[in-house]
Amino acid sequence: MKYFILAGEKSGDLHGSKLIKELLLLDSTATIQAWGGDDMKEAGAEVLIHHKELAIMGLLGVLQNIQRLKGLFQKFKSQIQQFQPDTVIFIDYGGFNLKAARIAKLQGFHTQFYIAPKVWAWNKGRVDVIKKWVDQLYVIFPFEKTLFEEHGISTHYVGNPLKDSIDDFQPNPQFAEQNSIKQPCISLLAGSRKQEINAALPVFQEIKQQFPDLHFYVAGLKEWQSIYETYDLDIIYDDTYNLLHVSQIAIVTSGTATLETALFRIPQIVVYKTDWLFYSLAKLLVKIKFISLVNIILGKEAVPEMIQSKFTASHISLKIKQLLDYNAVSKQKQLNCYDELIQIIGPAGASKKTAKMMYDYALSYQAK
Repeated sequence: MKYFILAGEKSGDLHGSKLIKELLLLDSTATIQAWGGDDMKEAGAEVLIHHKELAIMGLLGVLQNIQRLKGLFQKFKSQIQQFQPDTVIFIDYGGFNLKAARIAKLQGFHTQFYIAPKVWAWNKGRVDVIKKWVDQLYVIFPFEKTLFEEHGISTHYVGNPLKDSIDDFQPNPQFAEQNSIKQPCISLLAGSRKQEINAALPVFQEIKQQFPDLHFYVAGLKEWQSIYETYDLDIIYDDTYNLLHVSQIAIVTSGTATLETALFRIPQIVVYKTDWLFYSLAKLLVKIKFISLVNIILGKEAVPEMIQSKFTASHISLKIKQLLDYNAVSKQKQLNCYDELIQIIGPAGASKKTAKMMYDYALSYQAK
C-alpha cells in the first residue's frame, strides 16, 4: 500500500520514524511519502518537506506567515493528488494537521490521526473538526479515549511512544568521560523551536553564574548551533537521553521533554515563556491547571512549573536548592509521582500497536 505521513515538528519526526519502521515490517510493499525530518527519511520515507519549514509558533507567528501557510496547504493537496495514497496519516501538530486532514478528506482519502490534538487543554471545538475529517484517532493518554469516544469518534488508546523510545535506549557507558561531564550535573533542555531556545538560554546562563559549584549542560540541537554559540554554556548536541541519564536534576522547557524526563526518573523543574499576546489569549482559553504533561496526566503538581514571569534565575534557583537538598524531600516526592505516572502510561509497544491498526483499517477502507 501507499502511505502519506505528515509530521510537523521534531517530536513528530521521531514518532513517525518508529511508525514507519513498523509499517515496513507489516507491509513489505509499502511506499511512503512524508513531510517530516531526518529520522523519518532514515526509517524509509521519501521526505518531501522538512518539518523545519512548518515551525511556526504563537499567534503572531501564524499571522506573519499566512501566505506561506496557504502555499504549504496547496502543495500538500497537490502532492497527495499525485501520489494517491491508500491512507493519509497525521502525527500530532493539531493546528496544522487538522486543516490538512480536511483537505485530504475532501479529496476522498482515508485519514488517520496519531497523537490527538490536546482538546482537553483548549479549543474543544476541535472535537467536531476531528469527528468530521478523521476516520481513526490514536491517543497516547488513557483519559483521552473516553473524551473522544463520548463524541462518537473512533478512538484507540495505544500507549505512549515515548515509553518505547526510552525502553529502547541503550546508554553510552563512556558518555560522561567523552564529554567531560562533571557532577553534580544539571541538564538544561531548552526546547526544539527557535523561539523557545531564544527565551530559555539567557535565563540558563544566568542560573549557571549563580551556582559555580554545579555543572550545567544544555541539550542542544545541531540545527540551532549558531544560537547556542552566542552564550557561555556547555552544549551537548543531539544526545539528550545520554545527558539525562547522567543528570542529577533537569530544567526542562515544557513539552514532550517533561514526560521523557519523568520516564527517566530525573527530578525536574519545568519552564516556559512565549510571546505576550499568545500567552494572554491562552490564559483566557486554556481549561487546565497545569502546563507540563507530567502534572496534567497525574492531575496534580508533581513537578514545579516556572511560567512566563516566574521563568527567572531567582525563582528557578530556589527550586534547584530544594531538589539538591540533603533531605531531598522534594526529590523523593517527584520520584514517587513518577512511579505513579509510569503505571498510568502502561507498557511500551505504542508504535507497533498503532502501525498494525493503521494497516488493518487502511486495508478495510480500500476493500469497501
